[in-house]
Amino acid sequence: MTGTRIIQLTDTHLFGSRDGRLMGADTNQSLQAVWEQIQSSSFNPDAILVTGDLTQDDSLESYQSLKTLLDTSDKPYLWTCGNHDVLTLMHQVSPEAMNPYLDLGSWQIIMMNSQIPGQIPGFLSSKELQLLSQHLSQNPDKHTLVAFHHPAYSIESQWLDNISLKNAEQFMNVIKPYPNVRVVLNGHIHQERDQFIQNVRFLSTPSTCVQFKPKCDNFMLDDRRPGYRELELMPDGSVNTRVIRLEGYSLELDLAANGY
Repeated sequence: MTGTRIIQLTDTHLFGSRDGRLMGADTNQSLQAVWEQIQSSSFNPDAILVTGDLTQDDSLESYQSLKTLLDTSDKPYLWTCGNHDVLTLMHQVSPEAMNPYLDLGSWQIIMMNSQIPGQIPGFLSSKELQLLSQHLSQNPDKHTLVAFHHPAYSIESQWLDNISLKNAEQFMNVIKPYPNVRVVLNGHIHQERDQFIQNVRFLSTPSTCVQFKPKCDNFMLDDRRPGYRELELMPDGSVNTRVIRLEGYSLELDLAANGY
């Protein structure tokens, strides 16, 4: 039995210029390396999801370069806002990628915007939650993947928990009546997480550039390599998934950085 295959990219933090660096890291170059590994893999995705913090410098060029990269694939892709993003530029560069809904047969993908403009933590507006509830109630027979930037659960890192989703309980209450919600996909935390809450699988994924050290109360970089996530959404509602790290890739990194 084969399923629907998804690639998740997150927290690309791209720059509009080639000399842009994030804590020493060339984020444009690391994304290119991630993309080349995806293209050379036998895992042939049906769709690509990019879950926020696409840009680091708020530039039109950073979004254009990401679109140019993704357009080299013939697969549909969707992207959504992180706290670093500029919503108007995302719409300008690719209104199609801002579509919040994708029908994949036995599965549906619902993309949500958790950005609070000008702030780091996340919040799902009443409009976002109403649209989510509407899709879930209208398609009770479809297994559902929900994706947004900020995690809706504690990740045991105080500094990151302080800037996660502020109305996580409200989100959990919205999805609770719907057993067709199978997986919630997030970014933001620059590390891998995989856990079940209320019978829903919550997944967070490494950044395509720099990583944050797990279980730290204060900001600390990790020297693990850039990565991305493969998901196979099965017809019975189960999910096969794994995180892929770049092999043999050397990322220049300022490990003494105390924030970004």
